[in-house]
Amino acid sequence: MREAFLQSVVRGLSDTPRWLSCRYLYDERGSTLFEAITEVPEYYPTRVEDALLARHAARIRALAGDTTLVELGSGSSTKTRRLLAAWTAAAARARYVAIDISETMLARSCAALAAEFPTLTVERLAGTYEQTLPRLAAFSPLTLLFLGSSLGNFDRRETIEFLDRVRAALAPGDHFLIGLDLVKDPRILEAAYDDAAGVTAAFTRNLFARMNRELGTRLDLDAIEHVAIWNERRERIEIFARFPRGADVELPAVGRRFRIGRGEMILIEVSRKFRLDELRATAQRHALAVTETFVDAAMPFALVLLRRRADARRPSPRLHAERLLTAVRAQTLELTAPLDDAALTRQQSPLMSPIVWDLGHIANFEEQWIRRAHAPHSRRDDAARQRDALYDAVAHPRSRRGRLALLSPDACRRYLDAVRAETLAVLRAAELPDDDPLLAGGFVHAMLAQHEAQHSETILQTVQLIDDLVYEPARRREPRAALVPAPAGTFVMGTDDRQLAYDNERPAHEAWVDRFQIDLHPVTNGQYLRFVEDGGYRRPELWDDAGRRWLADSGAEHPAGWLRGRDGWEERHFGRRLPLILDQPVVHVCWFEASAYARWAGKRLPSEAEWEKAAAWDLERGTARAYPWGDAPPTAEHANLDQWTFAPAAVGAYPEGASFFGCHQMLGDVWEWTADDFAPYPGFEVFPYAEYSAIHFGKGYKVLRGGSWATHALVARPTFRNWDLPERRQIFAGFRCAADG
Repeated sequence: MREAFLQSVVRGLSDTPRWLSCRYLYDERGSTLFEAITEVPEYYPTRVEDALLARHAARIRALAGDTTLVELGSGSSTKTRRLLAAWTAAAARARYVAIDISETMLARSCAALAAEFPTLTVERLAGTYEQTLPRLAAFSPLTLLFLGSSLGNFDRRETIEFLDRVRAALAPGDHFLIGLDLVKDPRILEAAYDDAAGVTAAFTRNLFARMNRELGTRLDLDAIEHVAIWNERRERIEIFARFPRGADVELPAVGRRFRIGRGEMILIEVSRKFRLDELRATAQRHALAVTETFVDAAMPFALVLLRRRADARRPSPRLHAERLLTAVRAQTLELTAPLDDAALTRQQSPLMSPIVWDLGHIANFEEQWIRRAHAPHSRRDDAARQRDALYDAVAHPRSRRGRLALLSPDACRRYLDAVRAETLAVLRAAELPDDDPLLAGGFVHAMLAQHEAQHSETILQTVQLIDDLVYEPARRREPRAALVPAPAGTFVMGTDDRQLAYDNERPAHEAWVDRFQIDLHPVTNGQYLRFVEDGGYRRPELWDDAGRRWLADSGAEHPAGWLRGRDGWEERHFGRRLPLILDQPVVHVCWFEASAYARWAGKRLPSEAEWEKAAAWDLERGTARAYPWGDAPPTAEHANLDQWTFAPAAVGAYPEGASFFGCHQMLGDVWEWTADDFAPYPGFEVFPYAEYSAIHFGKGYKVLRGGSWATHALVARPTFRNWDLPERRQIFAGFRCAADG
């Protein structure tokens, strides 16, 4: 928790305007102070909500039925006793599960409840909402409690994320009882959060006292003022810490220092107030229907009992699969449309297949897997077996594929069309049983879409190598160098997802990493140029034995594609010579080059575990994010993906895509080399075929993470593992560095 607190403070004080997370108000001292706040005369929400619960607990029990009570942010469970009395009165035995981030508070309150209610089974879960909500299925049927208008502590984006999590945690028929403070006279609201006795002010100052105790800051608490203001436009109370004179916030653990200006205010907490019609509409969007509402009219406050309804019918797996396959195919055809037959059929490099082989392989891979999934006992005729042999990636290394009797471009397009027509015909008529691992949820069809998306990036790598082609794609759109720290500890690496994830991404498992630091952004052309000009390619001490052999064999003196121009460095880019853009990530460097640069910079390459922790782990929530920025799928504001830009973007171009630790561009722009060999995770199981992952383990491949500008968003996720040999430079690969401690 201390490390999460530290990272949160760094993030908040680095932002403009500055903020601090309200999560950290509730240490043991803060929890005690909050209980005291609920008793001051100005703070009405606790008393009003308690009165509503006392009046309506029996009615709520009758509506919710014989369910387990589960409370988020249970604290001392004082008001909850009204409901517990109704639950224990209605049945011989009742069950209550308390959830709170404070283990101390949980132990104390649960012991008191067990003594007070002999027929009540009391259980407790310590953790954040994000950690505990996924565990609620074990308690269904249940009634989830979220009292005290705690929903008001979230901004609108956080509210949507929270309700999405609640929706996922509850089964249809489960209930959700929520307490909501309603919009009222601002004078009443401001007084409630700035009481005459100064308890709310002490609550705010305790956050800074905690920073002094746990993070080593030396702030003068008496010089910090508590300010509570009603924001009419946002309909919320905003609580600030105001510094009437300037102050320095020093964080020795990370070597950071922040200067707080005289009169500056730091946002500590918000408390949004609600309107019932807006709440009903929001709840409906999250599959929560209002069962009954209980309102105190004198001091507007509401208890709203919601019932989780069945989700609206989603697109069938068949329709979803068809959309995926169609979208990816459109991109493949779009990328190859500008290429003539010579460009499609010529082998540009022994490192790459002729593009026409990639296209035929896409069709054959789909043909084989649709048969295996939908007609596993059907027989292949001679022509089909010949196609299978021709496009066997293991039997035919890339360097020899140009000598094969490949289909012409037109014949290949007809093959793609014929296979896709058969796929769609089978898909529209097929059942997708949940007990078939290939068909459940449309797994095999998503796998086919990902496979084709990966080959579209491979095709672009080949196009980049064509010297005599000026490539005009069908579509085109026109910070600071620093290490950020990450604490030692265990995190969950990998995934158990079986809809999109490949076998090498599974299973999810706990991984330990020592404290480390990692670059804020990928190494740029400008940074790498300093390495080149410092003689990095001529200094043997920067290269390991294999790297020195590669240097001697390749004669490399700079990244692939760099050229010395009359007016400075240039870069060959799809048939053009363009000025080298210094703030873009360096690209087309191999693993040996990345490692040598890291040694030159006094750093190293990150391990896979370090990279994934920096990209996906959220210390505050104690869970992995689906993407570096959160759980929302990628958009043009988050990452440079999907072959829109045809080049990496300048570092810092996607601030909305930063990870919890503040790392930029961990998805998109360039694949990033890691230090590790490609190897299975503990508990790895081959699925659905060994040739994708298993045969590559232990063969000297190095792992790349993150995806490039040419990577389809379908493939871009923090758990995805790409791999290639350490000498390969044709891929859109760069790197970022790491360091110990």
